[in-house]
Amino acid sequence: MVGIGNSQLSVNLTTRDVHNNRLNQTATSMNSAVAGFVWNPTSKLIIRKEETDKQNDDNLTFLFEYRALLNSRMQTLITQLSNALASDLEVAMSSSNSRWNNSRSAMAGNTTSTAQDAGAGRTAYNFMMGWMTTAAEANAAALANVALVNPDAGFDVTFNSAGSNGINAAPINGPAIANRAIRVAGSATLAQTDPGLIDVLYIGGINGIGTPAYRYANNSSDDVAGAGTAGNPQNVLNNSFAGPLGVEATIQDAKNLFQKVLFDTISSVEYRPVLSSGLFKNIIVSSSASLANGSQAQASFSMTFNGTQDGGRLDISCDKFTAFFHS
Repeated sequence: MVGIGNSQLSVNLTTRDVHNNRLNQTATSMNSAVAGFVWNPTSKLIIRKEETDKQNDDNLTFLFEYRALLNSRMQTLITQLSNALASDLEVAMSSSNSRWNNSRSAMAGNTTSTAQDAGAGRTAYNFMMGWMTTAAEANAAALANVALVNPDAGFDVTFNSAGSNGINAAPINGPAIANRAIRVAGSATLAQTDPGLIDVLYIGGINGIGTPAYRYANNSSDDVAGAGTAGNPQNVLNNSFAGPLGVEATIQDAKNLFQKVLFDTISSVEYRPVLSSGLFKNIIVSSSASLANGSQAQASFSMTFNGTQDGGRLDISCDKFTAFFHS
């Protein structure tokens, strides 16, 4: 029997390397129906490395596809919120309000050669009262003059949600948020806002442990004593979802269609990974609406989720609101 030493000495290391022979034997065995499979550590190591590379590629492909799925859901949400915001703007322009004690819609023109209707101010009031809890009037005659034909009255009123005006002290997951103040100022023709944090959606229990909880920090102006009598609310932006499908959103203090759509979407199971993935940062939603007479309203909001995989707070800021009246 030939010994190991003799076998090694008889090998031509330039043309008949032992490792190459084993690879050739393995390949031949796999292509021949009668040949026996030759196992050797060299071929096994190659196969293991190839399987590891394939598994890494599959995992990376899954991560890219999953991230693309989450981004797709984000784009769908942004589109839905943009449409809802446009609807809110249209309602704000076309609705009347008990605050000016008549049935005139916000952008209803009554301009003469000597006086201009304050349509921009009424529209701003309608829109902001669909977000905030109360309105702090800058002067006693400001809101009253909004309803009148008064070219000198203008419009100067601050809408706020801080202090003792009905904000929940500690809703769900964290302390109350102070300094939520949006100031609306302008004239009968043009009303604009100073931007700032306008509302907060508190979110908890989205990691699958316990019952998820969602609630907006600002109460609706309909719920505040003195804001309006029964059947005579100051918030006109929540009438479109007063039916059964809007009950839960209303309970969680959704005050307009934008907030209802946001609540309905974020509270669904398939959107929980969007929040926990960290993709919900610096989301911009903007929209505009116009009437046949040329009156326009525009708004832009930004949203950022500050929290963990269990929950946190979704900050909603009003970056811009502009109402332009034209008769």
